[in-house]
Amino acid sequence: MGRKSISHIRKPEILRHTYKVVEEEGFKGMTIGKIAKRMGVNSGLLIHYFKSKEGLIMEMVDFLYETSMNNYLKELEALTSSKERMETLLGILFDASGTWPQRDAVFWSCYAMGFRDENIRERIRDMMLKFIEFGIEEIAGWEETGLASVENKKRASAKIFALSEGFGIVKNSLDDPELIKEVADFFKNTTLKILNCKSALNQEQP
Repeated sequence: MGRKSISHIRKPEILRHTYKVVEEEGFKGMTIGKIAKRMGVNSGLLIHYFKSKEGLIMEMVDFLYETSMNNYLKELEALTSSKERMETLLGILFDASGTWPQRDAVFWSCYAMGFRDENIRERIRDMMLKFIEFGIEEIAGWEETGLASVENKKRASAKIFALSEGFGIVKNSLDDPELIKEVADFFKNTTLKILNCKSALNQEQP
């Protein structure tokens, strides 16, 4: 089978194939050559877009953020009630059952690389800030309908983000469903306290 023309190759397609290679072999085993072989293209075509393996990894951070955020938005887009949005979002962030879309080993492997590479760390920091900004917008909507009462939305969102990241590590580290569920409930209740709305979810919305 002939090689594909560069006109048919786009960054999202390359990143999707990169994700699959990393899923199978980790970032250490991932190479431009392996991705190109999987796609049936010449390695030079990938270098045209990303210049190097390091450049490709940097783009992967943004790709993982967009994938994660799109998963959130897909679940929330049909919900008009603030109560439903809150319940659904907390359900996603602290899901112990595997019902909701979750960040997987590729995400956490990329995350870990930030401890060794300053450029990746900065890109991950930008990703964190985007998640926090998303949280601020959601909290503002919850406040408008009386579900939450938060003095400093940025601080509240950062705390909730930290809880969700911590839960992700716990969930991917432990092999005890009962304990994971207990931790999920603890983090979710802590989040409700941060939002000053522990009883609000039990109230019917007008």
